[in-house]
Amino acid sequence: MAAWAGFSEEELRKLQHNGEVANQAVSVTLGRGRKPAQTNRSRQQLQRERALQLAAKQKEISQSLLPDQQLTRPPEPPASSHPAPPAETPDEQSVPVKHEAEPVKPDPASPVQSIPPADFKELDKQEVELREKNRLQQLQWEQRIMEEKNKKRKALLTKTIAEKSKQTQAEAIKLKKIQRELQVLDDSVSSDIGVLRKLIEQSSMDYSLAWKRFEKAEAEYVAAKMDLHRKTEVKEQLTEHLCAIIQQNELRKARKLEELMLQLELNAEEVPSPDQTQLQDKQKEPVTENGPAAELERCTEANGSSMSKDSSITETKISQDNQESEAADVSADGLR
Repeated sequence: MAAWAGFSEEELRKLQHNGEVANQAVSVTLGRGRKPAQTNRSRQQLQRERALQLAAKQKEISQSLLPDQQLTRPPEPPASSHPAPPAETPDEQSVPVKHEAEPVKPDPASPVQSIPPADFKELDKQEVELREKNRLQQLQWEQRIMEEKNKKRKALLTKTIAEKSKQTQAEAIKLKKIQRELQVLDDSVSSDIGVLRKLIEQSSMDYSLAWKRFEKAEAEYVAAKMDLHRKTEVKEQLTEHLCAIIQQNELRKARKLEELMLQLELNAEEVPSPDQTQLQDKQKEPVTENGPAAELERCTEANGSSMSKDSSITETKISQDNQESEAADVSADGLR
């Protein structure tokens, strides 16, 4: 049987209103039972009316409810000498009706007025027992329904918890996998970074050493260039001085030669005798030793020695300058 959703608020209000109307009718009928001349109705007729009203109410309720929400009828009690009253709903059971066991005056028109008051007491007891049984059955039925609902809720909760736990486990596995992949990437990147850092440090050290060598070579190149410039200036000055000395020496030679030519021309005009020539030769021997010829020879020797010295000096300086220029070129090529 499907789970019963229970009565709605409107149905409860209707049942309560109908129960109040029935109670009022019962109280009126009971009050009228004390005055049999006015009512002409017995207790059994009231019970029949109540049974009809309850049957109509149950029919309306069953029509308003779904077939899976309708209640099953409880088992009928064993047959007794008197007809049992119909079962009442829980709302009607909550509003008990007070039955007075007052004797009803006999009505000649009704055929059931011959029942004594003891039978009414037995009917009241049976009705109370039936109500208790119905109430217990209703409570048991509600308890079973609640147990079924709780079982379904518990099963649903366990199912959802299992699904959530599976989802969390799958997500945890995915997260662990992602963490492992990220760790592998971090390890590879860290190793690459370490290698690159070492290479960068080594290259920076090499760069600093090369820069120092470059600065040193540049300083040497500048110093060598300055020295070369100074030595070229000295060389040019010495060359100019040498040229001036040679020029002055040539001028002196030219003057001496002119003087000698003049002297020779004068001597050729005077033609001496052989004796005179001998005497003159004898007298001129020391003069010739210390005369212009000796002076000319000394000048030529001095000029030759000075020229040889100057040439040797210039050659040595030129060789030194060439060596320095070659060294400067080599250093410049090394810097390039």
